[in-house]
Amino acid sequence: MIRDYLDKTIWIFNHPKPETIPSYYVSGLMPSHYMGIKKVIFLENHSPQDLIDHFKPKCIILSKAFSTNISLIAKLATKKGIKVISIFDDWSFDNTIRSKLNLPIAKNSDYIITKTIFASREIKHHTDLDCEIIPDPIRFNKHDIFNDIDEPLNTCWFGMHTNHSSILEELSSIEKIGIKINLSIISNSSSEIINYYKNSNFKNLKIFFTKWNNKSNLDIIKNEIVLLPYPNDKKRIVKSSNRIIDSLNLGRFTIISKVDQFQEFEKFTYFGNISTGLLWLLDNKQKAKQITQDGQNYVSENYSLENICKIWIKLFHKLIEKN
Repeated sequence: MIRDYLDKTIWIFNHPKPETIPSYYVSGLMPSHYMGIKKVIFLENHSPQDLIDHFKPKCIILSKAFSTNISLIAKLATKKGIKVISIFDDWSFDNTIRSKLNLPIAKNSDYIITKTIFASREIKHHTDLDCEIIPDPIRFNKHDIFNDIDEPLNTCWFGMHTNHSSILEELSSIEKIGIKINLSIISNSSSEIINYYKNSNFKNLKIFFTKWNNKSNLDIIKNEIVLLPYPNDKKRIVKSSNRIIDSLNLGRFTIISKVDQFQEFEKFTYFGNISTGLLWLLDNKQKAKQITQDGQNYVSENYSLENICKIWIKLFHKLIEKN
């Protein structure tokens, strides 16, 4: 019965190249492929009616919306008795454009998916709608724990251009600790980083840029340390933990800001000020290796694609029972 239901489900992506968007890749392309669910690209000029008539689905899954016509699919599907599951990656209600896109979809959804309890609470608070939590899975294959650490420290930050401010705000503090540091920025865009670096007069900090790609794990593991600063704001409180999960899975010592939404990883990272974490590492190299090993074991047990898809399958069983 579950196989039949999956065969009559379509997973909809609202972007011409979904593989280029990390959240689409881990929360959509990976689980849909694993579960054998049809993947469909639906763009602004496409017809919701034609889509429904062609596939005749029992259920549709809507990944993050980038255009308003996604809400028309949800509305039409609901009218026709088709089950609607919507995924909201990082719905910050301070972003009125995002809320305008998401609200009509949410109101026509049988299930709303978020990545964390904090994201679910935000949606509940602002809409009174309940959510199911399905985290992002590990993206890359596991790698050995980092080698011995010495100066210069080889560090990296990875993420989309929309998060550049989080690392740029840390650079002056990192420079001031007086340690020679190489920092690789692995991202989809470089201009903001390059301009900032050119206008800085860093003596201890060298910055390099590498363009993000589907094999960026090979760039990440060239460094022993991953820096993941998270400003304590409403934009970041709804973020997925996927970068933390991937960093630990790749065996990198991970330094993250002390924020409530990621307390789950406190035992497996340096959980606090980014610059202080770098100094702590130099004095605690063996402990750093041990907590990274523990963290790698933890994410392997809890965030494998297989385990995340088991959560999806439970959700499908709930849908079938509701029918």
